[in-house]
Amino acid sequence: MENISIILSDLDGTLFRNDKSISDFTKETIKRAQAKGLLFGICTSRAKVNAGKFLEGIEPDILITNGGGMVYYMEQKIYNCEFTVEEIRNLIAAAFEVFGKDVIISADNEHALYSNSREELGDKFWTYNDFSDFREPCMKMCIESLDKEKVEKVASVIGLDEIDYLPFSDIPWYKLSKKGATKEKAITELCRHLNIPASKIAAFGDDFNDIGMLKLCGAGIAMENAIDEVKKAAASVCASNENDGVAKWIKNNLLCI
Repeated sequence: MENISIILSDLDGTLFRNDKSISDFTKETIKRAQAKGLLFGICTSRAKVNAGKFLEGIEPDILITNGGGMVYYMEQKIYNCEFTVEEIRNLIAAAFEVFGKDVIISADNEHALYSNSREELGDKFWTYNDFSDFREPCMKMCIESLDKEKVEKVASVIGLDEIDYLPFSDIPWYKLSKKGATKEKAITELCRHLNIPASKIAAFGDDFNDIGMLKLCGAGIAMENAIDEVKKAAASVCASNENDGVAKWIKNNLLCI
């Protein structure tokens, strides 16, 4: 693993333990890797305003958020891909038409994570919006449903060839984003900016939207708790998120060299 110079980790089910915490051992291991000259980054579906609330004790060099819709390197934004105001308004209207007025949806951008749910939704830091007159570009929209056919009807108002849509394995939601707002596309743009090949990246993930990232990077590592599809796509499997899998892999493969 002497050629690895960047470490990228998903958050939920990967760097996070099940209670959304990050162990002191993991934080210390990341600091040791950075002190050795390795770059450490987060690559998550969470919105930027959401992800940052959980990273106390970690100072990522790279932040890929909103499912790949935005990339920051050393606090400088180097990539952004989002639905226009017209596109997101059309998707919202289609969601209400296809699923009914009571469907729960969310939309996020650099500044906020919006939802029309009035319930307390755990750690997701929603800003309430009924979406009756929503006028902001967004990088991602999510629908509380696993009905693929209905989700495709919603996506078709923009064009199925223009949208990336995937379910989450741990919650009954679908994610919709532009084709250019995926983790693998974001990493490609990061590599272009840094002028390095993806073979120099070690990436960790556990869910459907991590598959492309793990296939692209030089070392694609699935968590022991990952879904089977991710494990099949990965080059190797590390310990689970509950057992500091990311940190243990970094220590054994990058810090002992």
